[in-house]
Amino acid sequence: MMTKFKSISMKLGFTFSAIFISLFFILGFILYGIFTNIFVDYIQQDLLTRTKNHASILEKSFNESTIAHVLEMEQGIPSEVLITDSNNRILDSSIRLEEKITKNLHSKTIRDEGEIIENNWKNQKYIIAVSPIGNQLGFIYMFYPSSILREIVFVMNILFIAANAGILLLAFGIIGILSRSLTKPLLAMKDATTKMAMGKYRQTIPVKGQDEIAQLGNSIQLLGEQLKHFEDSRNDFLAAVSHELRTPLTYIKGYSDVLQKGLIKDQKEQEDYLRIINKEAHRVAYMVNDLFEMSKLQTGNFLLEKEAASINIPIEKVIMNLGPVARNKGLKLKMELQPDLPDIPIDLDRLEQAFYNLIENSIKFTTQGSVTVKTFVKSDFIVVEVSDTGTGIPASDLPKIFDRFYRVDQSRTRKTGGTGLGLYVVKQIVEAHNGEIHVTSHESTGTTFSLFLKIGVQK
Repeated sequence: MMTKFKSISMKLGFTFSAIFISLFFILGFILYGIFTNIFVDYIQQDLLTRTKNHASILEKSFNESTIAHVLEMEQGIPSEVLITDSNNRILDSSIRLEEKITKNLHSKTIRDEGEIIENNWKNQKYIIAVSPIGNQLGFIYMFYPSSILREIVFVMNILFIAANAGILLLAFGIIGILSRSLTKPLLAMKDATTKMAMGKYRQTIPVKGQDEIAQLGNSIQLLGEQLKHFEDSRNDFLAAVSHELRTPLTYIKGYSDVLQKGLIKDQKEQEDYLRIINKEAHRVAYMVNDLFEMSKLQTGNFLLEKEAASINIPIEKVIMNLGPVARNKGLKLKMELQPDLPDIPIDLDRLEQAFYNLIENSIKFTTQGSVTVKTFVKSDFIVVEVSDTGTGIPASDLPKIFDRFYRVDQSRTRKTGGTGLGLYVVKQIVEAHNGEIHVTSHESTGTTFSLFLKIGVQK
């Protein structure tokens, strides 16, 4: 039961209700006071107007017949009339005279427009208005029973309370429904995130519309998809690394054991074994280097040491190193470098690593034809293009090739080696230089990677 009261829907309901009730009562009391004052003021102004009208009639003919006529006019209505001479001696009256009544007869000068001389309707018996008759002929007093006002206000109070109770009950119902409807998707998100924490990453959250809650639900679903993708990528990566490491380590261990035991006497065969051990050791070192670079990227230790230099410098160095690899596959490794490129602030070692990954990747997946590296200036950018005539990349894989651990063809990649981190590292290096990298590819015709580095000071 306590858990239910601690739920967000109950908290929202109580919060909204408290705010609504507070504002409702404040507004209600203000409106009630304004309405009451307007109503009482209306009665007073009506009473004052009638005294002035009667006074104007009496001014024209101030005699007994006119006085009787005025009193007759007020018969059948709640108000009472009392007429005096200039010395406040009572000439005639429709009200039963009492001491309290006579005490309200003023001897002071009354304004021509008349006055309200008693307006305490809550405690006094009458509201009293007075107007002078002509120039010191006398005074006409009108008395309105305060009990009528009090009864009307009492009925208003009952109606006000009943209306407030109905409105509050309706408001509580609406607030309850709204709070539950608002919190329902949040509770669904809570359940979804709980399941995601247990490893069930793909969740469907029933959200509608384009508001912030719907956007949050969609973001959680997208997060689940990404977590699932990373989980699958990690599992594939671990399987790939296990496979990739097991194979070279098996070669290294097997051939080194054979050499250590002296089972191979032929010098040429020993050199062949050593070459295999060296090749497999390089393969292991390459994979470990990829993992090391990824670790530095994730922990924020990926720092650049920039200096003003030509982008052609690291490209020429990489092509010189990979030239023999391309020739061994029967490929042409071409350079079309613009010689007068402006110097820009770059980290030579990091960009060399990026170009090495790109060019080696092109060589790996090109069986015939060529790999071409171009540099040129376009607008405010230095552009580097690495193009090959290889197998190309399927269109469905293009958006994912820069993701960690992603490999286009698992079986093909295992034959050529690799961890799926090369292009991820390349993208991080380029973006660390405030640059961009794009790829275009067509299956069976080749792939082109384009790097854009802005000319000017880079921070």
